[in-house]
Amino acid sequence: MREDFFRRSGLPSDTKQVPEYLARRLGEAYERFLKTAPSNSYALVDKDGWHLSAEPAEKLDQEGQDRLAHLKSWLAKHMRRVKLPELLIEVDNQLGFTRNFLTPAQREEPSPEDICAVLAAVMAHGCNLGVYTMAQLTSDVTYEQLKRIGDWHLTEEAQRSALAELVSAIADLDTSSRWGEGRTAASDGQRFSLPRRVLQQTYSTRFSDFALEFYTFVADNYAPFYSLPIECTDRDAAFVLDGLLYNESELEIEEHYTDTHGYTEINFAAFAMLGLRFCPRIRGVQHQRIYRIDPNCDYGSLTSLVSRADQTIDTEQIAEQWDRMGQLYASLKTGHVTASVALKRLVGFSAKNRFYRANRDLGRIFKIEFILQYLSEPELRSRIRRGLLKVEQLHALARDVFSGRRGRINARELWEQMNTCSCLNLILACIVYWQAREISRVLSQCDPVANGVDTSLLQHVSPIEWDNVVLYGQYILDRKLVRRRRRSMKGTLSV
Repeated sequence: MREDFFRRSGLPSDTKQVPEYLARRLGEAYERFLKTAPSNSYALVDKDGWHLSAEPAEKLDQEGQDRLAHLKSWLAKHMRRVKLPELLIEVDNQLGFTRNFLTPAQREEPSPEDICAVLAAVMAHGCNLGVYTMAQLTSDVTYEQLKRIGDWHLTEEAQRSALAELVSAIADLDTSSRWGEGRTAASDGQRFSLPRRVLQQTYSTRFSDFALEFYTFVADNYAPFYSLPIECTDRDAAFVLDGLLYNESELEIEEHYTDTHGYTEINFAAFAMLGLRFCPRIRGVQHQRIYRIDPNCDYGSLTSLVSRADQTIDTEQIAEQWDRMGQLYASLKTGHVTASVALKRLVGFSAKNRFYRANRDLGRIFKIEFILQYLSEPELRSRIRRGLLKVEQLHALARDVFSGRRGRINARELWEQMNTCSCLNLILACIVYWQAREISRVLSQCDPVANGVDTSLLQHVSPIEWDNVVLYGQYILDRKLVRRRRRSMKGTLSV
């Protein structure tokens, strides 16, 4: 599979061609930047280094804002209000994703009782209510049923299969294509308090508490296609490839965005070897060192930034390890080794290790190529910003859904924590699907043209910013239980 692997990634398979290819590619990146430098008002460079100006906010003009506000108010007027259990039932009626959690005998003719029990178990874990509390809140579903489903039916394979069906359904909707084609994605972590004394308990200084992190991947059409729990002290960068390589959806991701916590130079090498484009938002990008391959090349205004001797990359060393690097990243793609495990081990090596040094230098070449493009192309900066904002929007919804026990994780075992993370992501996908489908229904039935609604602005509308989904439980106040009181002659109350 060697020739096919390098062909898919667009890299040379012959090790003799590697130095020339890398030198030409980095040289072209410098040329593109220097060509646009005179008109680049965002990034200026002098002998002291980079000087970046403030990025202008992406805003519609006043007329566009008015039309967008009219579109949102029109949608809010016609979209239905729904409670979370009813939403899950509607989505299951359309897609039947609960069959992944049923036994083979139950799948042939699932009963409403079986489906409702599965949905109750998903909400018990995903809303952080716990199976005992959910059994008290839900009639006709016992604690024993919820415990059995959580222990034996909510397996990792079943949850990934159910999520893949939801992600495919989101991608098939006409409305979701307005937000993206499923070609780009972003990932970020969200931390929840973990007060239990367990092996996975680590202290988060930013969270100021013991916490566990749910690392979530979101496509450009708002479909959350992968999630996993990780310790908050672990760097996100090692887990970025897990979501792209091991999700079961049919999305063909080509470009991926992360924040600084998801970036390492090794990741740039890994993404390039796998034929993917890595676009992190690096904090303090103006302080990143840039490197060169050919010391005799004219670097124009960037000469002062690459003039040091230790800023020259030896491509012969990369070519020496080229076959071993290809073997490593091909094994990640085929699943012979988990990407997060291998990358954490690789990053742990020192610069004395020749294999690590080759991966690091290859990553530096692609990192420089990305930084030069990032500083010269506003469209790229805009795509990265929009992608990460979609993750933040999903995190805000996840915080509202995960409301039980004040958002504190109570699970002790790792598989229980994975259940909680996966069920939360499953509920988020159901909400995104229902909202996108509801927007499609309103557009097809309520004649937006006759109401003066500009549907071209739908790309600025998010399926998770609406408050028409009631996420919390229902409290029934039975008037028959209220005892009447009357005031006596002395002014005291008597029953």
